[in-house]
Amino acid sequence: MSRAERRLRVRRRRRGVLVMGLLLLLAGAGVFQALQWSAAREKKAPPPGQPVTITVASGQSSVAIGRALRDAGVVDSVNRFRDVAQERGLDSLLKPGTYKLETGMGIDAVLDILARGPRTGVPFTIPEGYTVAQIVDTIAATRQFTRAELQQALKSKDLIVPRRPKGVTSLEGLLFPDTYGIEPDDTAIGVIQKMLDQLEVVLSRYQLSTAPQKLSPYQLLTVASMVEREAKVEADRPKIAAVIYNRLAAGRKLEVDATVQYAVGHASLAAQDLGSPSPYNTYLHTGLPPTPIAAPGEAAIRAALQPADGDWTYYVLASKDGAHAFTNSYQQFLRLKAQARAKGLL
Repeated sequence: MSRAERRLRVRRRRRGVLVMGLLLLLAGAGVFQALQWSAAREKKAPPPGQPVTITVASGQSSVAIGRALRDAGVVDSVNRFRDVAQERGLDSLLKPGTYKLETGMGIDAVLDILARGPRTGVPFTIPEGYTVAQIVDTIAATRQFTRAELQQALKSKDLIVPRRPKGVTSLEGLLFPDTYGIEPDDTAIGVIQKMLDQLEVVLSRYQLSTAPQKLSPYQLLTVASMVEREAKVEADRPKIAAVIYNRLAAGRKLEVDATVQYAVGHASLAAQDLGSPSPYNTYLHTGLPPTPIAAPGEAAIRAALQPADGDWTYYVLASKDGAHAFTNSYQQFLRLKAQARAKGLL
């Protein structure tokens, strides 16, 4: 073997050793990185139920929020958090602020909290079934805004009202009943917008396209508002919704007392009230009233979306706890009504 050949062989051997060394180095780095990732995953999976404080900055994206939640062990996937936020239409509704959360929470539960906003500030509670007028009175009672400021806010063009049909100016039924907080820098418009946004949070939990009789979301809220005002016990809500839908399908007048009460402005109805020419008088006009008549809660919305399966077309108060009796017979309805009068329920 010549000297040149020996040199070439030595050079190749050295090159092979160098390549092998690089491969071993890369493999070692890969193992080290894998161990780091494994340790990171272990750190990101603390026991569920541990308290965690998360701060959401103004303008922070759902991806950035999801990353912070994952790193704290609140959720297990950034991508799933982002995808669910987008599917529910909440990615632009997540409110800045500091939140007390827990590890191992469900993504929907976290989104509900972040879309609602932190519970701070001067509190006020809107019960289910309140009208806009009652809501204004409740907020004004906090002394943070005057009635005039709130009335002006209700008409503001700055409000984002996705469920209101074109040409409708009322916010009746669109201000979700819940407990809210008024922050020092809040405006009257901002507080009204919080309530509108909370309705979107609640509606995002349901497939509104499955509404009976292909009702629009706004019409669904109108049905829900009647259910809210008529039902006194939980079990009656889907049944009352069924009565409303059965009457709509048959082209019959709804004859819902709560719509007349809304029209005339008082709860105790006299015979002459049933003749009120108001478009809200469902004893006089066929079909749904022009707007909701109150703010429905989630249970009433769910009942309107998922009515009971029954052919009832009448209901009558049947007990002092507010439960109703249901029938599809007019004669039976008259008997039930007589019984209710005899019990002093009507």
